[in-house]
Amino acid sequence: MAKAKCKICGTELDTKTAYKVTDKNGKNKYFCSTSEFEAEEERKKKAQEDKDRVYRLICDIMGEKEIISTALFKEWQVWNKVANNAKIGDYLAENKDYLTSVIARLQSSEYARIRYLSAIIRDKIKAFKPKVIETAPPQVVVEEHYETKYKPKTRQALL
Repeated sequence: MAKAKCKICGTELDTKTAYKVTDKNGKNKYFCSTSEFEAEEERKKKAQEDKDRVYRLICDIMGEKEIISTALFKEWQVWNKVANNAKIGDYLAENKDYLTSVIARLQSSEYARIRYLSAIIRDKIKAFKPKVIETAPPQVVVEEHYETKYKPKTRQALL
């Protein structure tokens, strides 16, 4: 019986009963179950979406279509030690106008602007809490109808 390890949890599995996936290089990867494999794929997809969102926001803030500088990715690694990409993305989205105005004032190189942006993010991200938009339940308007015993007096009767 051939044995393999689950790529996610590390459990030893029999290759005949384990869920097998062949990657593009022809290597077999074994998992405990299909649900575990699909959950891992979903987690990877979500992580990639968060990463893409952060990159697009940074490009918008810097005012460029694409940033190739390795300095950005080195600084990004430092940010990830403090917070995850979802929190970084929320911070950038919430403070985009402020960061754009600050970076636009700098007339220096791309490297200097990246370092300046990084310093701002490193200082502010620890205390950042995303704003939770609370949606209040719709208010129900209650119409009250009162019946009176007496008829209201007309204007002429009052004069």
